[in-house]
Amino acid sequence: MTATLTRTRPARVPDASDLRLEPRSRRRRPLLALSSALLVAVCVAVFTNLYLRAGHQVSVLAIARPVEQGQAISSDDLAIVRVSLSPGVAVVPANEENSVVGHRVSVAIGSGSLLTPSDLVGEPSPPPIDAIVGVALKPSQLPAAGVSSGETVDIVMTGVPGSPYSASGNGVAEQPTASAVSGPGTILAPDVHVSEVALPSAASGSDTVVVSLVVPRVLAPIVASASAAGQAALVVVAPSS
Repeated sequence: MTATLTRTRPARVPDASDLRLEPRSRRRRPLLALSSALLVAVCVAVFTNLYLRAGHQVSVLAIARPVEQGQAISSDDLAIVRVSLSPGVAVVPANEENSVVGHRVSVAIGSGSLLTPSDLVGEPSPPPIDAIVGVALKPSQLPAAGVSSGETVDIVMTGVPGSPYSASGNGVAEQPTASAVSGPGTILAPDVHVSEVALPSAASGSDTVVVSLVVPRVLAPIVASASAAGQAALVVVAPSS
């Protein structure tokens, strides 16, 4: 009797080469690639824009020393600074310094504060020999088209009868004094500069126009008195050469 021996082979331990996965075929996804590229481009643009805006500075005017409400600004009161501004922030550009000098401020401003357009009164202060007078006028005391800032006018008295005001022998209008004001036709102040015009609002129900005029300081009381009495009218004239 023959006995057959069966040899059991030990189980083979898989090595690293057996665990290697076969690479799957690569499938191209053009839409996904395009979307990724667009996303990268958008991110780059956004960050670039934020960087440029953060670093963009402009030259503006600031207050170098405290100024009080109503004070006229001088060049010594101003300083030029460079700042980064958010959209919508109102400032006065540094290149407007010359036009700012002479204006009065509507509020007190501390040193180091940025100057804004709302801080300034509309017109610069007049020279020491002049004054700004507000004249309240009805439509009949103005030309049909009214008057505008920058025009030249004569202020004419329309009240108590008397001798009209006349020019001197050389044709040049003489400056009237309080004693020379005699009545209708008297030119209270010739060649006057119109500084500002305030039209009545619809809600006020009034037709009175207030005109700010730059007049010689010695004539300011006469013009103000004539306005208060409703005895002043404006005549638009050509500026004197």
